[in-house]
Amino acid sequence: MGPGAVIEVQEESDGLKLRVVRSVESADVAALAGMVKAPSRGVPRRLEDFDPASLLTRPRRGKS
Repeated sequence: MGPGAVIEVQEESDGLKLRVVRSVESADVAALAGMVKAPSRGVPRRLEDFDPASLLTRPRRGKS
């Protein structure tokens, strides 16, 4: 704890319980865009790659 710390006081049967309340600053999600850069790993994925129905019509890799 330090100057300006916010504490929560809770009365319990055996005494008082003190808890430091740590506030989390809110962040604008749009400001976070581009913070993480992942290296490219091959062919870009398409929306069709995530369609469960299209998985049924595709040949399976490694299966004969």
